Amino acid sequence: MRLVALLCALPVLVLASCGAVGGAGAPEVGGRTFLSTAVTEDGNPHQLVDGSRVTLAFVDGRVRAGAGCNTMSGAYSLDGDVLVTEELAMTEMGCPGPLMDQDTWLAGLLTGRPALAVQGDELTLTAGSTVLTLLDREVADPDRPLVGTTWRVDSLISGDAVSSVPAGAEATLTFGEDGTVSVSPGCNRGSGSYERGEGTVSVGPLVLTRMACQGPRGELESAVLEVLVAGELTARIEAASLTLQAGDVGLGLRAD
Repeated sequence: MRLVALLCALPVLVLASCGAVGGAGAPEVGGRTFLSTAVTEDGNPHQLVDGSRVTLAFVDGRVRAGAGCNTMSGAYSLDGDVLVTEELAMTEMGCPGPLMDQDTWLAGLLTGRPALAVQGDELTLTAGSTVLTLLDREVADPDRPLVGTTWRVDSLISGDAVSSVPAGAEATLTFGEDGTVSVSPGCNRGSGSYERGEGTVSVGPLVLTRMACQGPRGELESAVLEVLVAGELTARIEAASLTLQAGDVGLGLRAD
């Protein structure tokens, strides 16, 4: 296994390709995302860190993986029913020790040429005595609706970098059925109108309270408002995650 660390916190992982993604009779995983449902080692349950799960996404000949902390992604191939990943690059987010260890465990599993099997919505990876079972994400964790969900900002996007929300600060958005979005960007509170397009959201002028905001709350508010006032935003929902982006800046949000 070879790990290549990335200098930014964007979830990108580079894996060297070995030929075509899959040949005749290879399992069909392209374009699908899977979430872990169980892990066993030597036939006994292997408990993941509380609150974490393994995610595997296979898109355009690349696999993206995570286990609760950093993200890995890169090219993959299928040698029959064997998943081949040779070189991994990983983001460098700092996480508690158990989550970092879990990253290492997952990287080892993916580079260990595990047997891959797909039956309906279930994916199984088997490497030695370790069996990782996953379920298609659209079944295990359907997309949340944009409207009516309270979305909490949990990351800030700037160019190729993704950073955490400043400690001690929080921001939320709620899109209403009436075309109004309620905003708590970090310090003040308010609302405005919004329009939803195909994969886009445009937020109109916001009316906010006018408290003076400094420190982490003020920093977060500035970052959130920079995105919301940028005009038409690309909007992508995957399970409980919403990404709003305007050019090089954006917000990562999670459903409460």
